[in-house]
Order: sequence, then structure tokens, then C-alpha cells
Amino acid sequence: AMNDTKIQSLWNKAANDPRLSSQQRQKLAEVGIAPSSEITSALGEMMAGILKEKEEKMWKIEFRGDEIVLGHVGKKILHWLDRFKEIGDIIIQFDPVHAALPWAGFRFLLKLCLEKKGTVDAILIGLEKMASLIDRSNIYILLYLHTNTTASQNLERSILGLFTAILKFVTIAIHRLNDNHLQAVFTTEKISDELREVEELEQTVGHDAAMAEAELQKLLQGVATRKGCERLQQMLNDVTMTMLNLGPQIDAIEKSLEVNRKSKILQWISNIPYTEHHARISEGRLKGTGDWLFEREEYRNWRAISASKLLLLRGIPGAGKTYIASRIIDSFREMPEGKLAYFYCNRAEENRREPRKILSTLIQQLAQTASKEGSKEGLLMPIVDIYRDRERNGQKSAQLSLKESQDLLVQLIDIYPQTTICIDAMDEVDHDTRIHLLKSLKNVIKASKNVVKIFVTTRMDSDILMQFEIFPRIELEPDDNEDDINAFLRTQVQSLIDDGLLLHGEVSKELKEEIYNSLCQRCKGNFQLAALHLSFLRKMQSEKDIKQSLTVLPKTLTLAYDEIYKGILAQEGSASQMALNAFRWIQYSMEPLSSETLLDAITVEIDSSGGFSQTGPATKKQLLTVC
Repeated sequence: AMNDTKIQSLWNKAANDPRLSSQQRQKLAEVGIAPSSEITSALGEMMAGILKEKEEKMWKIEFRGDEIVLGHVGKKILHWLDRFKEIGDIIIQFDPVHAALPWAGFRFLLKLCLEKKGTVDAILIGLEKMASLIDRSNIYILLYLHTNTTASQNLERSILGLFTAILKFVTIAIHRLNDNHLQAVFTTEKISDELREVEELEQTVGHDAAMAEAELQKLLQGVATRKGCERLQQMLNDVTMTMLNLGPQIDAIEKSLEVNRKSKILQWISNIPYTEHHARISEGRLKGTGDWLFEREEYRNWRAISASKLLLLRGIPGAGKTYIASRIIDSFREMPEGKLAYFYCNRAEENRREPRKILSTLIQQLAQTASKEGSKEGLLMPIVDIYRDRERNGQKSAQLSLKESQDLLVQLIDIYPQTTICIDAMDEVDHDTRIHLLKSLKNVIKASKNVVKIFVTTRMDSDILMQFEIFPRIELEPDDNEDDINAFLRTQVQSLIDDGLLLHGEVSKELKEEIYNSLCQRCKGNFQLAALHLSFLRKMQSEKDIKQSLTVLPKTLTLAYDEIYKGILAQEGSASQMALNAFRWIQYSMEPLSSETLLDAITVEIDSSGGFSQTGPATKKQLLTVC
């Protein structure tokens, strides 16, 4: 436990701050304060009652261009209440009266709203923002305001300003309610205006906290954690990411099934091994890949907002978008926020580029839920019902249609308080049919009564950008993933040396650094280009050859592929012709060819009379070698 009086001291100062008018301080006196446990319990019961009344309704409100799901906002408020109690449990000599003042104000506001039979919709948005800031600021106080440094003094001043602004917000709302200006306080425009001062101070507090952390680390000579503060640091991370471990309310619609029957239904929905795809990509991802994305404002806003929203990550080929997608997926798996479903598209595999099969695989994931005891998984009734209907009609072999998949997706998403969908490489979905997938995702956001977050990675394809133009996007620039590329190169160069694949492992420290530094300069922003250059350097037989190659390596992925193609054409004998035949068959085939068909096709020749002849069978190994 920690001994701290700074929290109550700052709230006491905020309540008497000269930035509050005498009338506003009088309004605070009307709130009435009591021990925090009493106030937070009463507020929690009031909030739970409001949520219960609204749980079956499409409870949304337009706010700053987004449709906010108010049930999600209400659950967040309950979450912040629990966090406040948890912080209080950590502290010895915690004055529950002064620290509970803002919560008492929130309770007073909700009580007035309900007594006057007014809508609480807009005010909940303001209260949720205030509640999260109170918890975050309290943690900052406990972590950083124990040192007498310039940064900690700046942080204390900015937190005092934030606390004062929070109390000011409460008093303005109470004043308007008491004056019966119900509409004036509860329009989203008014709430938005009154939140701006708080949000500006939020930015200042965040900046000052970062400075305080940096200064404290210097004092501690780089010690990562302080004794007794590990839990607070974890709580701060949770608050920052707005981590809500919301369990699905599905007791009434979950169906326990025999293992064999459940397996049959799951296979009927989809047989795509999506978990294997994810495991393979994650295993190849270096630690820390994509850290930069978690600091981007667009990502933080997307993850925190109580609204259904899509976030698009757009970048050039080879920029590492798939690794970033896997990192996002893992972050949701580690800190589950509702339900997660994901898919890695791949144009080289038919079932991974078809919209209907992609939707079916998402449905398969959403249809599965752990039982209440956590001992086994069940299936949700919407999918069981449709399978039984197929059985009754002797249509078990009939797969879900596109329309059925679109409708089921919304049904299943509405069962969970929050759903996250991640789709990697949208540009690799079949160009002629992907409009169905794009529209399905837009429909989910529009039709779902609960919060659904969608994360999509793509190249620069115009049709995808046009369909998603109303949603925020992050352009992956070379500087964004520079650290990721450099770490990849450092690891791969060392691995080639250790495995004896680069000059048989006889590489001097100076040459290793020259290779690393040169490739870092040439491969900015592109993992694929880095991998191609490393592959090329492996063929060199001397240090001189490597040094010469480093000066002429292509600087773009297109130029690198041009060099590879020239190398294929320069092969001796029939090798180049075999490769060209394979490329032409793949390019002009009306449908994907099996390995056996392709191997037969590339050996067919047309003689001088126009007849066909076959030179003899080719093997997979031969074809892969010449290509």
C-alpha cells in the first residue's frame, strides 16, 4: 500500500480554486459529500439501473460526427468507478471525502436528470470522459508527485487545472438543470463545447506526465519500475488503452453441444485455418514491431471511442502491414475487449480472396463462446438454428450465402458488448467481388446496436479508399516503421552469419556493420526490399563482392524485381524458357491452376506445323529453382 495525501489535497484546492466563481463553489456545496464507498456504490447502482432499462434498445447518439453507443459509455463509467475503488485500496490515509467530490457531483447530476424526467444521453458522454481522466490523473499523482523536480511541479499545476475544469463542468450542468434549462445542458453541441477546455487540459497533463516519467527515470538511472508501483503502472496502461473486459450477455442464447456436432457445424461454416495463418505471421514478427502505431492519435481514438468505427492502415507493398495487423490482433487477444475475429487475405489462395468465405470465417469465430464456467465452449443459437434448418431441408452441403453471412454477422455482433474485426490485405481480395466485402463491413458499422471496431490494412487501391473515405486512415510512411526495419535487418544479418549462409559465417565486425548501415539506408520503409537484398547478398562469394554489391543494390521494390527478372532471363539452357512459360500460364489462366496442371502446361510446345508436343515432365523443385 502507498501513503499519499496529494490526491485529496489537490481536489480540496480545486474546490476552492479562484478560477471557480463564488456561485460555482456554492453549487459544489449543494452536492453533498460522503465517504467514497457510499457515493460510488450509489452512483454505480444508478448507472446499472439506467443500463438495464436501455439494454434491449438501439441506444445511440450523434456526437462530433460519430454514432456513440451509450450502453458502452455506461459500462465504461462503471469500469472507471471500479478503477477508482482499486486505486483507493492501494493508498493508506486516503481521504475518501474530498477525493469523492467529483463522483458526488456526477451522482447529483444523474439524479437531477431522472427527477426531471430528462434524457441522460448527452451528459453520459461528458461524465465518462471526466471519470477516465480522474482515474488517470490519480495514478499520475501516485507515480510522479513524490519528487521535487521541475517536471513534477509542472504536472501538479496541470492536474490542479484539470480538476478545477472538471468541477466547473459539473457546476455548470447543475446550474442549468436547477434553472430548468434541460435542453441547454443536454444537447451534444453544448456538451462538446464544455468538454473542449477539459480536453485541452488533458493534453497538457499527458505531456507533463511524460516529462515527469522521463525525469524520474534519469533520477533512478534507468530502472524500469519502482518498488510498489508495478500495479499502478499496469493500471495506467489499462486506462490509457481504455481496456474494458466486457463479457458477452449470452446466457439465454448459448447452446452447449456435443464436441463432434459442434465440430461439424464449425467445419460447415468455414474450414480455413485462420489460427495457423496468424501463428505463422506472429512467429516471424520481431518484438516491438508496430510500437509506433500504438502512439498514434488516430489509433488511440479508434480504440477508445464508444462508437462503431473503421480504421484503415494504408501502405506500399512490403511495408510490413501484415506484421502490424498481427500485432493489433495479439494486443486484443492479450487484453480482450469483447469479442475478436480476424482474417488474413491472400490472392494466391482462392478461399482467402473470396468475400463470402472471408465473412464465413469471421462468423465462425464470432459464433464460438466460452461457457460461463470457462471449461468448454458453446455455439451461439443464430448459427445453430440456421444449421438445423439446413438439416431439416436436406441441404447440409449448402454453404452460407453472401446475404446470409451479412445478416448473421450483424446478429452475432449484437450479442457482444463490443466486437473487434481485423482484416489484413484487403487489396488481395478478388477485385471483381470485393465490393461485397467492403459494403458488408460498412453495413455492420451502420446496423449494429453495439460497438464494433474494424481494422483494415491495404495497399493504395482506389476502390477501397473510395468505399472507406469517411473513415479515419493512417498512411504508413517510411519514417513510421524505420525502427522496425532496422531491427529486422540487425536480426537477419546476424542470423545469416550464425547459420553460415553469408560468406560461410566468416564476416568481420566491420563488414557486418557496413552491410547493416547500407541496407538501413536503402530499405527505408520496406521489409520486402530488405529481404530481397539479403537474399542477393547471400550469393556473394567474397567480401569484395559484397562491398561492391552494396553500392549498386536497387533502392525500390520495383527495381529489385526488375533485377530478379533479368536474372531469370539470363539463365542458361531451357531454364529461362520454363520460367517464362510458367509466368505466362499463371498470368493468362482464367482460373487458378493446380500444381499438377501448371507442371504439365509449361512443358507443352508448339511445333512448326502447329501441333502440340510435350518435352517431358517437370518437377516442383525444378520450377521453383528456375523461378
